[in-house]
Amino acid sequence: MSARLGPDRVDLLLAAALLFGVVLQAVIPPLTTSERLVTLVVGGLVTGSVAVRRRFPAAVGIGVQALLVVTGLAVRLPAGPITIGWFCALYALAVWTSTRWFIVGVTFFVVSDLAPEVVKGEIFQTAVAPFTAGAVVVMVLLRRVVGERDRRLLLAERERELAKREAVIEERERIARELHDVIAHHVSMMVVQAGGERRVLEPANESTREVLTTIERIGRSALTEMRRLVGMLRGDDETALAPQPGISDLPTLVGQMRSAGLEVDLDVEGEHRDIPAGIGLSAYRIVQEGLTNAVKHAGGGRTRVRVCYGADSLEIEIVDDGGDRSVEVDRGGRGLVGMRERVALYGGTLDAGRRPAGGFAVRVLLPTR
Repeated sequence: MSARLGPDRVDLLLAAALLFGVVLQAVIPPLTTSERLVTLVVGGLVTGSVAVRRRFPAAVGIGVQALLVVTGLAVRLPAGPITIGWFCALYALAVWTSTRWFIVGVTFFVVSDLAPEVVKGEIFQTAVAPFTAGAVVVMVLLRRVVGERDRRLLLAERERELAKREAVIEERERIARELHDVIAHHVSMMVVQAGGERRVLEPANESTREVLTTIERIGRSALTEMRRLVGMLRGDDETALAPQPGISDLPTLVGQMRSAGLEVDLDVEGEHRDIPAGIGLSAYRIVQEGLTNAVKHAGGGRTRVRVCYGADSLEIEIVDDGGDRSVEVDRGGRGLVGMRERVALYGGTLDAGRRPAGGFAVRVLLPTR
């Protein structure tokens, strides 16, 4: 699990630290009771707004500015945490608002800053006007540089999420096509056996004949419906008629990967036994995806595949000792996405991530009963 804090958590911690500073300012200096109360209330609102500035940047920016301007007409607030909270609010207004709200917010900032000086006739006698002009320039530059960068990052993140969802859909379609072949094979065998048994029955076993006829009819109907449902998923798949691989085909797969230049070892532990065809197919595809990723990312490292037959489970481990990769969805839309979908289909568990000693490890546990 990543130890990095999210942006919202960082803002929450910053708000708490600033609020603590406001409390210290209100307690330690020799303030009057009214000044202490105003400092606590206004300071609490200003610093607390830092925690929600990303979600409500316009409201925080304009609200904090209005609160400080109104309060400043009657009470001189201490600098420090309140000032930092004010700058955080203006930063949110500059960077995370829409163009419309940015214009509204900057206009309000300028007007509210200069209005008291205009009323008092001191507009050119204090540093308020130069400060306001400088602040507007900084806000525009921040929006131009940081705001555009954040918007590009947000767009990239949305594109990654969309690609991830598309990859999941594509992988589920692929799994559906493959499982259709497995299920169709078993149902076809049931229909054939029921038909064969019906034909050799004695005339006296009419009730049994009717049951077998019903099984044939329902089985053929199920096959027809499955072909209709999955037909739209096949498209132009050239491998639609190819036999589906299983766990017994792993040595062949490993040999193909060695021919492609990957140093890979295959270890099979436990007593080999028959497992459901769908689980065998998923195990093969998981190993195939793991070795494909190793070819892409492991460089010249060695990869080890371990398959362990448990009493009621099948354990798969693909470990490489080279390269550094991201666990994000790869460009092909499969990789870890396909592994997760196949494992979830059978209620198994998947653990994938970088190894402390280097390389990458994928560990899968599939129940076989």
